[in-house]
Amino acid sequence: MSVAATLGTTQEAQVKQYFPNATHRIVEAPARDFQEVLSGRADASITSNIEAATLVAQYDNLMIVPVDGGRSPTPVAMLLPQADQVWINYVNTWIGLKQEQGFFAGLGDKWGLNAN
Repeated sequence: MSVAATLGTTQEAQVKQYFPNATHRIVEAPARDFQEVLSGRADASITSNIEAATLVAQYDNLMIVPVDGGRSPTPVAMLLPQADQVWINYVNTWIGLKQEQGFFAGLGDKWGLNAN
């Protein structure tokens, strides 16, 4: 079995951790791990739930292999211009409102990321 990942990403470490006996196909950007699967050079790749859903919608020959739950929850960051305090305040306010409304908890439930 061969498993692909993009060099320097979290997924590179996960491929090596979760599939130690597989052949690791580590590709350098701008190439992407899922392209290795599409081309037949790899059997699988690891990515986020969000990207996987997007890729499956875009490529008919890709699929998501179901798992019991999240294996490596990883926080996501958003880069903002440091000098644009108005935009930073807007984003922070949006996040606070969404937290209060339970939006993120609902996403966690949907994707199996909340602790039971």
